Amino acid sequence: MAIPIIEDLKLKVRSNNPITRLIIINAFVFLFISILHILLFLFGAGVDNKLNFIKDAIALPLNIHAFIYKPWTLITYMFTHFEVMHILWNLITLYWFGQILSEYTSPKKIIPLYLMGGIAGGLITILLFTFLPHFQNYSDSNMVGASAGITAIIIAAATLVPNYRINMLFIGSVKLLYIALFVIFIDMLNVASHNNVGGNIAHLGGAIMGYVFIIQYKRGRDWTLWIIRFFNFINGFFNNNQKSKMKVAYKKSVSDEAYSINKKIEQQQIDAILDKISKSGYESLSKSEKGILFNASK
Repeated sequence: MAIPIIEDLKLKVRSNNPITRLIIINAFVFLFISILHILLFLFGAGVDNKLNFIKDAIALPLNIHAFIYKPWTLITYMFTHFEVMHILWNLITLYWFGQILSEYTSPKKIIPLYLMGGIAGGLITILLFTFLPHFQNYSDSNMVGASAGITAIIIAAATLVPNYRINMLFIGSVKLLYIALFVIFIDMLNVASHNNVGGNIAHLGGAIMGYVFIIQYKRGRDWTLWIIRFFNFINGFFNNNQKSKMKVAYKKSVSDEAYSINKKIEQQQIDAILDKISKSGYESLSKSEKGILFNASK
């Protein structure tokens, strides 16, 4: 009998699930660095020097003067891990909370929000470490990890559906809101105790991005659209030679005024449903309301 988790993973890979894509990219980078480390060690080829060179090339420098010469690290750092437990915990958390956010918005939001959270966390950390005297002792360090992007996803999910419950080991059913508050509290506590200061500030930057994104999303402003359009453009660029075999049925379009009215009514319905979820939970929705939310997420 096939192991259920392996079968589930196979289905997600075949369906091009965005969460699976992020997990695969992070795992691939980690395995590449780990295998390279092993090979350098076996052949005695100056392990420390070569690994430090690689780390410096992809880790995010926490000083704006160093960052200017390596701007690509604002992206590469959030896909890089050097420790097994670091990547394992990050990917498990990404899977859990990415599924929740996908269910109530759209799977297409996951990668853009992950990127925006990572960028926000990185930039806030660089600015604080560069310009605030209290943090300048840490400004020569580098930062890696997906935590800022994942924290953005956690806080976004908790802001959207705070009453959603997760069964926690040894604790039981806990509201998503309390989990999010606990995450923020731990990050602030670690900053105050000078424990992984850069990483925890980046988490808080990602948390701010996740919160603001959902607030704007509920008002009808989707900050992920420009990233989604960019991905669609890239995808279309590489597939522009492939002609579609589908027949297109043309329908008479509605007027601009009618279209605007319909979209406004639809947005009001969605906002009302999201407010109901925030107050009473997803299970309080009627079948028709769940249908409206599902169609909107598509």
